[in-house]
Amino acid sequence: MKVFVSIALLLGAFWSSAQTFTDLDTVIQHTSQGVEYTLKINKFPCDYDSSKTCISFDTLSKYVLAPKTVFQWADSIASSIGVPPKLVYEIGMNESHWPKPNDQKHLIKDGDLQIIDRTFDFMYKRLGLSGGRTRYNYLVVGIHYLKDCYNQGNGTWRQARYIYGRGRWKDPSQWTKLERHFMTKIDWKQYDK
Repeated sequence: MKVFVSIALLLGAFWSSAQTFTDLDTVIQHTSQGVEYTLKINKFPCDYDSSKTCISFDTLSKYVLAPKTVFQWADSIASSIGVPPKLVYEIGMNESHWPKPNDQKHLIKDGDLQIIDRTFDFMYKRLGLSGGRTRYNYLVVGIHYLKDCYNQGNGTWRQARYIYGRGRWKDPSQWTKLERHFMTKIDWKQYDK
């Protein structure tokens, strides 16, 4: 038994000489319990005039997910480059305590992740960012810099965090009291396995 399921969103387009389908139609075929299903989705140009058909649709709408907090920005950036988002959160808690996380325009000196000017300028240029010293750009720079620190060390997030805060790795026996304090705030077993 063969069942043909077709979603032709705009059948009237076949009869309208002024409108044409794109060549990017999608056909999905699936067989279940001896029945073959075919789903055809016809794609139309964004400027397609749906008033010429029996079905109306909106080609101009789009669904945009906008982050509501700085944490969502940070999670998105971190996830996109392979940095553990929770580690970024913990570093931000240690560095700045994430002031006003619901206000995306709020900016503190050196950003939430406390990036020094020289590092910011270097990474900003390297990443090809624009817009200057914004909260978002500080996050992008800080998270990419953390990833660079991870690549500089022996591939551990513990070393990356130390390099991030101090510039280069030192053996824990040489750490100052302050360094021991900020390094022991994080449970490294959850990041370095």
